[in-house]
Amino acid sequence: MDAVIIAGGKGNRMESDLPKALVVVKGKPIVAHQIDYLLKSGINKIILALGYKADLVIKLIQSNYPNEPIDYTIEKELLGTAGGLKLALEKSDAEHVVVLNCDDITDIDISKLQQLKENTICITHPQLQFGRIHEKNGYAVFEEKPMLKDWVSCGWYLFNRADILKHLPSKGMLEYDVFPKIRLRIFRHEGFWKPLNTKKDILEFEKINF
Repeated sequence: MDAVIIAGGKGNRMESDLPKALVVVKGKPIVAHQIDYLLKSGINKIILALGYKADLVIKLIQSNYPNEPIDYTIEKELLGTAGGLKLALEKSDAEHVVVLNCDDITDIDISKLQQLKENTICITHPQLQFGRIHEKNGYAVFEEKPMLKDWVSCGWYLFNRADILKHLPSKGMLEYDVFPKIRLRIFRHEGFWKPLNTKKDILEFEKINF
């Protein structure tokens, strides 16, 4: 099974001119966290779907992973997550692929995910970014950033490569242009998940023992 890391974005909300993939957290770039996790999980090949300042990401890969099965594609124009994935899948001949957003750090058990063998979306419980207030006898009871019982996408997917290619546009978004048109099995993840979208997210992740 191969993996595709969607890693073409900028680091604007992190107050950086670097690609988001190269923003450093816990001593190494975000994309390195993902690559290291995938390699330990037995993935055969990793394909990076690159865009903004792709040359910098490629330089990192060539310097730090010279002998690992890592390839990449580069968008010459913005293709969106669906178009970027379609381009990246040209580099794979695996039956199934794990696809993940570069900035969604999690400890999903890939061996269990792989057992589903059909198009799957991984979901998890989100953490509220604000304190929640309950009322008790007319007074406020404060709950600091609780985990919610709702489920949200955690940015990881399993796809049958041949099947998903039938539905991927050359330009477009997975969330809007693909997912509403296909069947997706659900994989419930009760473990760790931390999206790294802003500088605040980075600072919070630095404090977590992960």
